[in-house]
Amino acid sequence: MSEEFKNLLTTIDTLRNPGGCPWDRKQTLLNAARYLMDEAGELVESALQGDAEGCEEELADLLFMTSFCTRILSETRPVDMHDIARIGNQKLIRRHPHVFGGADAKDTSESQERWNAIKAEEKRAKGLDPDRESTLKDMPASTAPLHQAYNYQKDAVGVGFDWPNITGAWEKLSEEQAEFEEAISRDDREAMEHELGDVLFSVVNVARWLKIQPDMALRRANNRFRSRFHLVEEEFQKEGRKMKDAPIEELEASWQRAKKKLAKG
Repeated sequence: MSEEFKNLLTTIDTLRNPGGCPWDRKQTLLNAARYLMDEAGELVESALQGDAEGCEEELADLLFMTSFCTRILSETRPVDMHDIARIGNQKLIRRHPHVFGGADAKDTSESQERWNAIKAEEKRAKGLDPDRESTLKDMPASTAPLHQAYNYQKDAVGVGFDWPNITGAWEKLSEEQAEFEEAISRDDREAMEHELGDVLFSVVNVARWLKIQPDMALRRANNRFRSRFHLVEEEFQKEGRKMKDAPIEELEASWQRAKKKLAKG
């Protein structure tokens, strides 16, 4: 273990021990796990922006939170970061026989099949019956809905539940859009929410066919919107005007200028 890592663990011990930080001492494992998820999201944002320095900082936060969670867990059972590292390493080696054993895997599909088969064996060893479980893998309730939909669809494909080509996905999307519009025409709020969910699910399916991660695509779209909107705000602030007082045509013109400025930058 490096000196730097030892120092990190010592700092965490100091924070949790009597006389340490009141805030850190009162955190439960559930609290800490939620903060860990937040840090993972910030790492994704830094990676999207191509911010290498930001990624380093967020990885440091993730390492701290993982170590912090382990320290909290160690207060109720005998475990430390050595155990976590050992468990993780053993699992990786066990699930990659095509790398660390004598098995072969000619492509990603075959390596994924081996991974899933080994996971099933691990469950049997624990007395669980993997055949009684759903094809759809359980995900935390906190999982982003787009990512959840994407993974459910990928799981379903594993048992052949899929269109023969992307045409079926496009047609399904058109069908769901028509049903959404019909619900709007009836002003049926419950049906509108239902059909909008189906539209979004169908959009995710098209994205899956195109090998696009929908949550990442939406994150990038959100970032573009934020950057452009900030420029529009700046334009009106420089003129000493309020956006809400401008007609939509002027706002749209300002928006288009922001798009062009960012495209050139």
